Amino acid sequence: MATIRKPAPPVQRGENAHPAAFAATSDDSITHGEASAAAISPYDIVRARGVGPKRAALLRERGIATLHDAFAHLPLRYIDMRIRHMIADLQPESDAIVEGRLENLTIKPHRLRSFKALSTARLRDGANDTIRVVWFNLPAYARFPVGEPVLIRGRVAHDASGKLQIVHPEVHPLAETAIAPIRPVYRLPPEVPQRLFASIVAEARARLDHEMRGAIPDELRRAAGSLALTEALDYLHRPPADTDSALLEACDTAAHRALALDEMFAFELALARERARSKRRTGAILDGAARYTAPFMAELPFAPTAAQLHAIDEIGRDLAAPSQMNRLLIGDVGSGKTLVAFWAALRAAESGYQAAIMAPTELLAEQHQRNFGRLCGRLGAMSALLTGKLAGAERARTLRAIERGQIPIVFGTQALIQEGVRMNRLGLAVVDEQHRFGVFDRARLIALGSEANVLMMTATPIPRSLALTLFRNLDASTLDEMPPGRTPVATRIFTEDGAAAVDAIVAGEIARGNRAYYVLPMIDDEAAADGDAEAGEKKSVAAMARRLATSLTGARIGTLHGRMRPAEKERVMREFRDGALDVIVATTVVEVGIDVPEATVMVIAAADRYGLAQLHQLRGRVGRGAAAAQCCLVASRDAGAAARERLATIARCTSGAQVAEADLRMRGPGDLIGARQTGALPLRFAGFIRDFRLIERAGDLAEEWLRHDPGLELPASAGARIALQRMLGFGFSLGDVG
Repeated sequence: MATIRKPAPPVQRGENAHPAAFAATSDDSITHGEASAAAISPYDIVRARGVGPKRAALLRERGIATLHDAFAHLPLRYIDMRIRHMIADLQPESDAIVEGRLENLTIKPHRLRSFKALSTARLRDGANDTIRVVWFNLPAYARFPVGEPVLIRGRVAHDASGKLQIVHPEVHPLAETAIAPIRPVYRLPPEVPQRLFASIVAEARARLDHEMRGAIPDELRRAAGSLALTEALDYLHRPPADTDSALLEACDTAAHRALALDEMFAFELALARERARSKRRTGAILDGAARYTAPFMAELPFAPTAAQLHAIDEIGRDLAAPSQMNRLLIGDVGSGKTLVAFWAALRAAESGYQAAIMAPTELLAEQHQRNFGRLCGRLGAMSALLTGKLAGAERARTLRAIERGQIPIVFGTQALIQEGVRMNRLGLAVVDEQHRFGVFDRARLIALGSEANVLMMTATPIPRSLALTLFRNLDASTLDEMPPGRTPVATRIFTEDGAAAVDAIVAGEIARGNRAYYVLPMIDDEAAADGDAEAGEKKSVAAMARRLATSLTGARIGTLHGRMRPAEKERVMREFRDGALDVIVATTVVEVGIDVPEATVMVIAAADRYGLAQLHQLRGRVGRGAAAAQCCLVASRDAGAAARERLATIARCTSGAQVAEADLRMRGPGDLIGARQTGALPLRFAGFIRDFRLIERAGDLAEEWLRHDPGLELPASAGARIALQRMLGFGFSLGDVG
């Protein structure tokens, strides 16, 4: 194939965003649209040749605000111009690159626009085969190198008579044109031509030659055998003629690894400094008499798992220490993270401190408080619920009681970090499903108590080895076993033609008093609007709800998706929880939900569109009760071999640990970091990491350099300082997982 594709890099936050791995000595930050012409930086994108204010505004919307941004904006894919096709081998609806000569040129002026013309010719290749070539609406005076050797690149299509032709191709005279062996193609606004952006990149490279440096100091980088940033970026913008296209397509060249290593060095540098500061930071010492925790553990109606007891022991030691706890609790859906959080909250309360537990939804916060009351209410530790629904006099009373320290344990949503909330003596901040919160939300919660210990919980499958390597500023505890009595969810794979069989499974569960989820990738019939009516029917919430109204006769069906108002989403989930609905048809908004023990079937349509971690998270919505549960993965008709292998893998894996290890093998740690694990951090090149030893190497390099220059004060640390400042400028704090 002539096209080499690569994944689009993650979009950066903000118009003036820079990758953490890229440093410049100049100050290229301005307030766009507000600076006067005289105040505009010479590196502002508007000053690039051929740009102008309109194109500059469009580029800024894509995060390309400066020449530095342009140079760091990597190609989306590549066109391999080294490939040659023979006319006899051309297929319709394909891109062709043919070397030959043009003959029989005909130019027919447009009947309404005399300055435009329809031009046709015959292209003859080295095997003496010919094909018609056509150009639409070219200037009437356009010149063609008839009879000279040329390279033609264009789309192959049928003409009106059914014969093949090449439509509106590029023409490169071989005698006078130096053709780039591999041409980059960038993700750009339509108003910015590819050739113009290529010239902007060249201009950026020329003007910034002496003003760019990576985060890794040169002597450290050379010892590590890594390319300089300019070398790596040059390589990816202008791949040389001997480039291995397979490695370029896989984003696995030395240039990709250099960018990823430099970026992860900045990330790990920030972590190392944060870890050093946190070890010096005084934390609330929670070592009071066990008047709540001892009876809590003794009177549990079930036996905690060994993993839960081990995590409690680790957290207990942290809480009793004089330095601030900064711990990540990794646990599968249903593995018992909440029990561990309750123990830690009680430990804070019996030590004379308060605990705040923040959840991403009101329903989840309510569920936590209700379960706390069920398990801990008899102990005498008071709790309160603080959500957006709490208003008026009741809210005022609750806030006063919290501020006075009368309520030791507070559950809530982001309402916990709104103006007016003050804790009397916060000793523990717990963030549940913490990947659902931005770094600033987490920071605001922790700011409620300067000495608060921090416990972050995630159900995102990530191997403990990777977590410890990647997030060196965190201690990690893992819940790698399920509570007794939990039966693994049976996972089966169906094709789209098996919809009736899936519906029959769901109907049987409803008849037994159970409930079901259907998850789809689209909200409405957007695929049908694009002409794919069948896809719209199979993959949209709206169409599936209409179909189920007929196929599941008598079933009470609700819909749930991201366009609904929060109050409406909460209402639907409550109705499902309380049994007023039998089926919820939803998008992946149900990925973080509530416990519904009666939910025994999860149907995921177009399951091939999702990654292993997300499939496992969705599957975890069922099997929360005593009844056996199952997950039905419905594969799209056009699912490729890799997608089908992914579905077979998730069907074999029953635990989050197995899923995490499989995900690491199949995708590499870079995709896990780039797609799921970094929250709001501006990691742009993390997806290039194929082996988590690169992350380990970056962390080792960061710690080595900090031993050499703890304050980053040496001239050689200039790039590291700039990269670190930019990282911190994005609100980097603690372990930004998820």
